[in-house]
Amino acid sequence: MPTLTSGRFFVGRQAATTQVEQDGTFSLTLRVVDNQGLHANEPYLVRWRGPEAQAWWTANGPLRAGAALQLELLNPRAQLGPRVPEIHAQVSACRLLPPRAAAAQQQPAAQAS
Repeated sequence: MPTLTSGRFFVGRQAATTQVEQDGTFSLTLRVVDNQGLHANEPYLVRWRGPEAQAWWTANGPLRAGAALQLELLNPRAQLGPRVPEIHAQVSACRLLPPRAAAAQQQPAAQAS
């Protein structure tokens, strides 16, 4: 049974890459960040393959750094990254969130007077 994780991630500064693999499968690679608070950012390298990824990219790409994504990931694994360890995973579902959705959901609710 695969390990699953899901949550809100933010597109990193490096541009997404796309390619058609030797077997003809479309592949989208994104660097995203799991922002867990001050000094608690975890980098992820995620890949999404297949026609669903291609259709999503055609409708939503290219992405701006900081764009919020709701991701469902399969088999996240820690790997050595270029500067710090990063998590590698396969995307099973992706949804682009509205630009202000991430900020609005992270702010505490206003207290009643």
